[in-house]
Amino acid sequence: MSARPTRTQDPGERDDVSHRLLTALVCSALEPALTGVLLFDLPPEHVPAVAGAFAEVLGLAGGLPPGTGVPRTTLDSATADETLWLRPLVRRGAGGIEFTLGPGPLAETAACPPLVVVPDLARLSLPGMRAAVQLLGADTATLEHSGIRRSWTPRARWLAFCRAEDAAHLSPHLLDRFPVRLGVPGLRPRTDPDPLGPLPAAWATALSPRTPRPPAPLTDGFAASVLEHLDDQEGPGHRRALALGRIARALARLDGAEQAHPGPGTADGAPLHVTAGNTAAAHVTAAHVGRAARLIHLRTVHRPPAPPETAPDHDPPRPPGPGSDRPPPDARPTSERPSGAGSFVQEPETAVSLGPAAVRGDRPGPFSPYPEDTAGPGPGGATLRIPARRTGGARASRGAVVGVRRARDLWDLAPVRTAMEAAKYRAIRGGRGRLVIVPQDLRGYVRAPEPVRTLTLVLDHTCRGDWDWQPALEPFLRWAYVTRASVHVVEVGARGAANELRAGSFSARSTRDPRIAAALTRPAGRATPLAHGLDQAGSALRRAFRHHRAGLVEALLVVVTDGRGNVPLAAGRTGRLGPGPAGRTGTADAVRAAERIGALSPARLHSVVIDPGRRPYTALPAELADALGGSVITAEADDEGASRAR
Repeated sequence: MSARPTRTQDPGERDDVSHRLLTALVCSALEPALTGVLLFDLPPEHVPAVAGAFAEVLGLAGGLPPGTGVPRTTLDSATADETLWLRPLVRRGAGGIEFTLGPGPLAETAACPPLVVVPDLARLSLPGMRAAVQLLGADTATLEHSGIRRSWTPRARWLAFCRAEDAAHLSPHLLDRFPVRLGVPGLRPRTDPDPLGPLPAAWATALSPRTPRPPAPLTDGFAASVLEHLDDQEGPGHRRALALGRIARALARLDGAEQAHPGPGTADGAPLHVTAGNTAAAHVTAAHVGRAARLIHLRTVHRPPAPPETAPDHDPPRPPGPGSDRPPPDARPTSERPSGAGSFVQEPETAVSLGPAAVRGDRPGPFSPYPEDTAGPGPGGATLRIPARRTGGARASRGAVVGVRRARDLWDLAPVRTAMEAAKYRAIRGGRGRLVIVPQDLRGYVRAPEPVRTLTLVLDHTCRGDWDWQPALEPFLRWAYVTRASVHVVEVGARGAANELRAGSFSARSTRDPRIAAALTRPAGRATPLAHGLDQAGSALRRAFRHHRAGLVEALLVVVTDGRGNVPLAAGRTGRLGPGPAGRTGTADAVRAAERIGALSPARLHSVVIDPGRRPYTALPAELADALGGSVITAEADDEGASRAR
């Protein structure tokens, strides 16, 4: 990356994605503690260009000639401990050529700190994740392996990439190690030698190791401004506050460099003390904290997020047509609304379509550098376990392909990568026009462990009232998190559903899916298609037992309901009400759907009904539990729905 004089830039140009990313990379190279950079939603084809730009910036900070980048190490799903900490060496000894082992790429034996590139953090292998947690932000590291003993201060920079929706499934401890986070979905690097734009000459001077770096004094309002910006953040510990303060300090150093090298586009506004060597030490003020928050797009009380483009809570306006002048059902007088046993869900007249509506919480809102805050239920102090694996069945049929590595046997070979590896040596192997493959060329697939446990939740939103059901659900969500079980959620009677007579459902890889947190806080609607919800849960469980590639070991069904289903199963399947009153048809259909679920594998399926205890009809949840062959967890509630777990 070439260092060019700072040119005049308008505010719109300085706020573009490329300039923000270049500023963040320079701050990481300038501040020793900002060792981890995490970029969200960058297209994979732009990863080499961004990694090359960061390597050149680090090369300037390490005193390398312009255009020379630091050495890079790439970690992926096939990374093993041996490739991280050890490397084979060839040397000439007294007896001839000898092979030995030396420190690996993460041991930092070179004078210039290397760059570690992770193209997909969500698919990084367990040894790679463990190395990131151990090295990022550490003051010292020690290696003792195969006769090698070395201690060093980690200075390597880590550049990781990840999709925002995948970050919610990662461990918060791993994400917390990356202090600099940016969302760059619209980044389009240039095709010239400077993919992120030219580096200002003042910044290049600030990065040079020959430039003195005097301490940057902190103003009185600096610490208060950092805490005020992070007042609404839920992250534990102090890493976020330290990261925001360190980014602000790096920005202050860049301001000092621009003041010491005046020219077009120089920033101003901070008090400076010019020192010897044509350098300047800027005070780190609250303004720098605000600039740091804007750089990473931190949503704070100072800069509220833009409202997401979601459908309004009320019904969308309908075009004029038959029945359009009739008021909605909720606007009818109370005396006209049927109540009690044998009541209608709606009058047996022509139903008015509610129209499609987006469920709140399913659409992503404005970008947040901390997506783990909006994810589903977390660990709660529990310890993760490695997912169980089945030994039966073909090995090639288990787990999704996440990478390729050297084959250890003849099972699950990767033919394309094997042929590519053999093609490298085609010229020296001969073969008379044929491709010669030797055992060293064989490559096999790396597959992610597929969960063999599943949690199915049936949430009846109409039974909540003012009751907080999260304490009752917490043990089951913790079990799913600890065992890394997949989750299938069925929602009954949620406000804003596309069709209030039908239940909605979705599947998630883990409890950290943000949709689960949104489902637990969804408001209640009007109808209760409990029978259709249980029917969907039974279908999901049957598919899991019959078609799960690894074979389910255990399934847990949790139903939260008061048992009062007022929509028959036929209406739930078709989305239209039939003639006549509903009566007890919906409740009877729900019991029959529960009996079909109870007929599944009783040894592998465990069912629990959480009863809010609302009066009257307190016996309905017990009937469902008997039909499911499970147990009941009871809560005490009053007529209005307020309850407490018992």
